[in-house]
Amino acid sequence: MARTSTKAPPTARRPSAIVGLVLLGLCLSLLALRVTYTEAPTTQTITLPESMGDAIYSLTVSGLLIFGLVFWLLWQVWSGRPIYRVTGIEIGLAVFLAAGILSTFGASDKRVAINHVVMLAAPVFAAILLVQILDGASRVRAVLLVVGALGVVTVYQCAEQFLVSNEITVEQYEKDPETLLGPLGIEPGTFQQFLFEHRLYSRGIRGFFTTSNSAASFLLLASFAALALLLQQTPANEDRTRLRRRYYAPIAAMIVLAGLLMTKSKGGILAFSIAAGLFGVFLLLRRRLAAHRRLAWVVGGVVLLAVSLAVGGAAVSYGLRHDRLPGGNSMLVRWQYWRASAQMYVDHALAGVGPGNFAQNYTRYKPASAPESVSDPHCFVLSVLTQYGPLGLLGFLAMFIIPICRGTLSPDGSSMLSIDDNRGSKRLAVAILLTVGAALLLIRPLLIPGTSEGDFEVVLYEVTVLYMAPVAAFLIGFLLLAAALEDKPLKADVTHRTALLAALGCAAAGVLLHNLIDFAIFEPGVWTGLWALMACLVAISRPMQVPAPLSVPHPKPLKLVASFVALLLLGAYVQFVWLPVYESTAGLQQGRQAASIGRFDRAHALLDAASAADAMSPAAAYLNGRLYLQEAEHASTGRMSLLEKAAQCLYTAIDRDPADYKNYEKAGNVASLMGRPDDAYGWYARAAAKYPGSGRLQLRLAQAAEQQGDMDAALRHYRHAIEIEDAFQRQFRQMYPAREQPVSRLGWQNYELAKRRVAELAN
Repeated sequence: MARTSTKAPPTARRPSAIVGLVLLGLCLSLLALRVTYTEAPTTQTITLPESMGDAIYSLTVSGLLIFGLVFWLLWQVWSGRPIYRVTGIEIGLAVFLAAGILSTFGASDKRVAINHVVMLAAPVFAAILLVQILDGASRVRAVLLVVGALGVVTVYQCAEQFLVSNEITVEQYEKDPETLLGPLGIEPGTFQQFLFEHRLYSRGIRGFFTTSNSAASFLLLASFAALALLLQQTPANEDRTRLRRRYYAPIAAMIVLAGLLMTKSKGGILAFSIAAGLFGVFLLLRRRLAAHRRLAWVVGGVVLLAVSLAVGGAAVSYGLRHDRLPGGNSMLVRWQYWRASAQMYVDHALAGVGPGNFAQNYTRYKPASAPESVSDPHCFVLSVLTQYGPLGLLGFLAMFIIPICRGTLSPDGSSMLSIDDNRGSKRLAVAILLTVGAALLLIRPLLIPGTSEGDFEVVLYEVTVLYMAPVAAFLIGFLLLAAALEDKPLKADVTHRTALLAALGCAAAGVLLHNLIDFAIFEPGVWTGLWALMACLVAISRPMQVPAPLSVPHPKPLKLVASFVALLLLGAYVQFVWLPVYESTAGLQQGRQAASIGRFDRAHALLDAASAADAMSPAAAYLNGRLYLQEAEHASTGRMSLLEKAAQCLYTAIDRDPADYKNYEKAGNVASLMGRPDDAYGWYARAAAKYPGSGRLQLRLAQAAEQQGDMDAALRHYRHAIEIEDAFQRQFRQMYPAREQPVSRLGWQNYELAKRRVAELAN
């Protein structure tokens, strides 16, 4: 495809303006839905029943983002004048996808691995699509307006939690704890209840995200989007009404910053401060930096590397000496996460443990004293390294570094900002506002259904708080940010262009910096928002080039081949990625419902079908085996038959996810009930090898050894169980010195049993 750099009128630059506008609305609507819905696709469906549909939703959104780009490229081929801007993201994305494919082959749970790769890659594909679509200043501004307005929506939700919902939840829990513990499968008096209460009474301000740190990461992005818009305001030599509008955008920016402070995320606030400081340094030195760009990059890279090595070396040295990092409890447990992750990487240095497979492998390396297991090491470098290997980390970093370098080192020539005639800017803003607002108003109720029963006042309250208020907050934020920019073109001179690039680059740097000690970057809302701003950065830095007609002898065969390839990709995605998850998850949900009303035969049939629908996922087989086991424990007849069926289901789960200790533990429970202590001991031993820091598994091994008559082994395992519990108790007292009575992870009754048996067997 031949391309030239000759300028052309807007009609020539936009051969597919309507299609581009539709795809822009689609991308921004999906971003809004992700930011305003607590999406946790990597949570295991067997753990949280209410989030079982998240994987389907996430794969649906990811598919729309990926095939939005495929459709755009296909449309360009059919238009006869294809245009494509090289973004610099492609190289890193290709390397990252290659690492993801390689790591998936070695992953324990291959279904989770496939889902993880798709969900991380989709927003990057969307960024490449946005770069093609953002062919004018008004479209770049539309993206910034949406991200900034979504920051206002997040602040509204944070304020609602701070003022209302957190207190209501606490009151509900204190009145009837079972209403909150039951759906989560948490038994009263357990360590899990303590963790739940600890999070509940901390009254975390998390917006629509899973943690306050995640909300802080997104608000950091939104604040820099607002800053980028503020940079475009013109001097105030206007009438009094327009002069007042100049204060609207700063008000919106202050609202976003207030929300960032409300989250009380130390890491997020510190990262924002550093990013803002970097931007301030740029403003002070921008002329010198512009004159010596390459030298500035070299010096900056050397300084960054030196600081990283110094800080990292000091942290590792301190951690090795004190077995923790300086700071509070969060840094204590992070050292345990990071040390275990380093050990995990050493054992899987080539390709990692597999995308999304960190959780089931972490238990093998988790310290015995650590209070809880995690599904991410709370550091994006370690997260990518342990799951995708060094090749994956190289691709991940390249996706950010290459486009930022290309943008800042590009010549000071005109960008697409200077060729935007700004006609229709107001209409575009209104269209985007209505499109995103309609998505929030019409689709969110399907994702977050309210209570179907209740008084009219209750229903009215739910409709207002859950559905109407976020749309109103988005409308207010959008209008505040857009007021002072209405009908004014973006400034396209070199000074303002480089300032825009610096603001967007600092936003990305701030999020990456924050996620050196957190996992917020992998939340779909934060990840998608980050790549939306990266797309703006690339679009501003790379001028739009005018396409030439297709220079092939027979363009029609090319169009047919392109269409066939697009349909083939779509069919493969539906058949091998989306459909198995949909059918399996639907069967899981229906099976749970049937079991909850006592229709066990129906439940088993549905779970068998769900297991067959997705031959890679262990979730349905594990749940079916657990259900058979529960029936056998209460059955008066046919017990052995139920146990045999439970064993077969659990064997299937083990084959599909051999790294998860829970499958082996349940198989040991089945063998124990069947009166086969030798088999039970073998299964418990395999489970303990996957989770050596579990006192419960050591207790089960001791009891199985006693049934075998091996008292020496029983004594050894009882002592190990006590050692693990004592280590946990020491760390618990260290972390919560004000608590008079510590919580037992093993259970006080089991702890006393283990000590009594040690005394008896030792004598």
